[in-house]
Amino acid sequence: MKYRWFILGLLFVVYFIQFIDRTVISLATEPIMKEFHFSASEWGMILSAFFWGVVPFSIIAGIASDKWGAKRILLAGATIWSLFTALTALSFNYISFLIARAIFGAGESPSASMGIRIATTWYSPKEYSTALGVAFSGVYIAPAIASPVVVWLIGEFGWRMPFYVMGILGIIWVLFWYKYFTDRPENNPFMGQKEKGWLLAEQDHILRKSKAGKKKSIKELLGLPRHIRGTILANLWSVFCVGYALYFLLTWLPGYFSIARGLSLKSMGFALVIPFLAAACGEAFGGRLSDKIYVKTGSKRFARAYWIVGCFFILAVCLSLTVIIDSTILAIMILAIGAFCLASSSVVCHTIVAETVPEQAGSQGGLLQLIKTIPGIIAPIITGYIVDSTGSFAAAFYLTALIIFSGVLATFIFLRPPEDASRKIVSKDVVEEAEL
Repeated sequence: MKYRWFILGLLFVVYFIQFIDRTVISLATEPIMKEFHFSASEWGMILSAFFWGVVPFSIIAGIASDKWGAKRILLAGATIWSLFTALTALSFNYISFLIARAIFGAGESPSASMGIRIATTWYSPKEYSTALGVAFSGVYIAPAIASPVVVWLIGEFGWRMPFYVMGILGIIWVLFWYKYFTDRPENNPFMGQKEKGWLLAEQDHILRKSKAGKKKSIKELLGLPRHIRGTILANLWSVFCVGYALYFLLTWLPGYFSIARGLSLKSMGFALVIPFLAAACGEAFGGRLSDKIYVKTGSKRFARAYWIVGCFFILAVCLSLTVIIDSTILAIMILAIGAFCLASSSVVCHTIVAETVPEQAGSQGGLLQLIKTIPGIIAPIITGYIVDSTGSFAAAFYLTALIIFSGVLATFIFLRPPEDASRKIVSKDVVEEAEL
């Protein structure tokens, strides 16, 4: 087995554990709300608190990884979130829940930017989207596989037990990461010389650009051609849309099934499996399909931008249909289609960063994580307010669909990857140099 795929396995596992940690509290919505008599608005604030920690530390963690490396930053972050996952179980009132979840979020803040940073150093440029897709698929496989198990633990041992279990699993992962990962693959004693040589040859052009490249200041970025600025801003807005839909579903979908659809705790756990499993397939295979389209067409606009447009449009339709359909089983199937499209578009948004600024992948990945996480603050709160005000989840689903549709328009109009846009305006020599 290629050693870099073992590292990819470790990345998959950390995202898997992290997103079980994030969803445990959503799966425990009903018992916690009943025990502490929280309203939907209060519960939305608690679900949002996790992101209070993520947002301010996302950029900091990304910049820190560019300076000190992904290994140290991810070790520190994983240790913090593992400890505060367990400590969430000791929360005893509204304020203690807010504090525990906010610090837990700070610990998880480096994860996405570290994935992008590691993709640029451990994989060939041709593997970026595939590697990120496989790693980030843990985000969706986690709730798909773990939901029935977590629900069983809650039913048998109470809502606190899953938090203790996940804290222990996080610490075990930290030990593996410390032993087997190095920031540079050529310095890893477990990686074969043949694989190191192949990878360095594949990355040679990217590495030379990274060493010779100069980081752009804000002033220089503003001075970029209009089509490039439009691409950057459109990708950031697409990531915001992905974040809103993702965290709306991660935080409130269990509550929707139990409150609006009347499912029991056990039935709710199994109902979540299908949408999140579909999302995991979208994350894993969406990036691979996008890579194949790029290899065949040579067009990043076609392989990246149009892919996002199609996925967003289908997702918006699926979200709107979910609350119209009476059949719970059919609603779950429609949500599964939407979840597949959500995850497929997400990995392509991350790929655009890795392809555009590999020498700043950590810091730019931190910015991407920041933009993606901001909706995590507002989506749970807005949803809780809507449910308290209207007594229904319908308006919350329609709002999410509307936000996603705005991403369709922004991506279709403005997301024009530099390679494609520049073909008409640069000389043949420049194009040939860029393709070396």
